[in-house]
Amino acid sequence: MKIWNSYGAEHSLNLVIIGRFKEKHEAEEFETLTNKITGFLHENSEFDVEADRFDKKTLDFLGKENLFSLSPQQLGHLLYDVHLTRDGNEVRIGSDDDVNAFISLLIHKGAKVEVFSAHEYPENEKD
Repeated sequence: MKIWNSYGAEHSLNLVIIGRFKEKHEAEEFETLTNKITGFLHENSEFDVEADRFDKKTLDFLGKENLFSLSPQQLGHLLYDVHLTRDGNEVRIGSDDDVNAFISLLIHKGAKVEVFSAHEYPENEKD
């Protein structure tokens, strides 16, 4: 008889990213951009998250959007289960995964960024 013992450390990050833009229209543009990127990735069968380089179609898309700061792996973060909401000039992103691509995009688009774990800092509690 064999006995299998296994341990796992799988748990959710419960990550919250808040991006505050100077102007409301900048937050709207950021939301539109992330939706556009996500739509493109879902439709582009050539995109490979594991690749070292972008395929031509993805590279052309990124060039048109003036986005040159993300790796294929980071770009793949936009395919994760992410909850993005916008209120005025503020964008809130919640995810159980490491989605650092959103941090890079927020900074690239001029936002002030705050990142924290909702496990440690639940949002419904007062600071």
